Amino acid sequence: MGSKLQLNQRVSIQKTDSADNQFYSSYITAMEEDTISLATPMYRGGLVLFNKEEQIRVYAWPLVFITRVLERHFLPHPILIVERPRVFIKDQKRSFVRLEISLPIVIRELTGGPLSRPIGTEIKTHTVDISGGGALVVYPRELPLGTWLELEIYLPEKISCRAQVRRLEHINEAARKVRVAVEFAEIAPAEQDKIIALIFQRHRELRRRGLL
Repeated sequence: MGSKLQLNQRVSIQKTDSADNQFYSSYITAMEEDTISLATPMYRGGLVLFNKEEQIRVYAWPLVFITRVLERHFLPHPILIVERPRVFIKDQKRSFVRLEISLPIVIRELTGGPLSRPIGTEIKTHTVDISGGGALVVYPRELPLGTWLELEIYLPEKISCRAQVRRLEHINEAARKVRVAVEFAEIAPAEQDKIIALIFQRHRELRRRGLL
């Protein structure tokens, strides 16, 4: 499985002793026989500090591995050198980790493809569920499959992305009210990480309360 890791591959890093489920976006800068070099993540304008020998969890979907920090270099570019793992976990794809949650969302229909302009009035509605790969949202009317949308989702932190309609579910035939399943097609990895962090945090809370 190690061969599935690639140079410049985007990854997310999580401190295994972290209580907040924070994910930090990074990428692989080098791979040696026994080590992997990762770009030191940035958060709120500063470098995220890791200690030598600190254990971290690295998500390189669909692979996950736990490793430890061997060295930290700051020049010419800040990197973390970590132990190359011998064991990988095959995780679910981001789009399969789903959370039932009602989040405020603002939707604008686009004139065409992902780079086209919004048309019409914005629709303020809410999600039924969400994952790293898409969401199910309540919508006041039917939309053709494949329609491109511009989304603003409030976690409560606002994230923005563009998505395509993949499926419709009718919930009120008289009012033509539907649930629209959308796939995130244009989303920054950092924005996707925020969704996944929210899902993991809520799942963790539910497990602690014995509800999951």
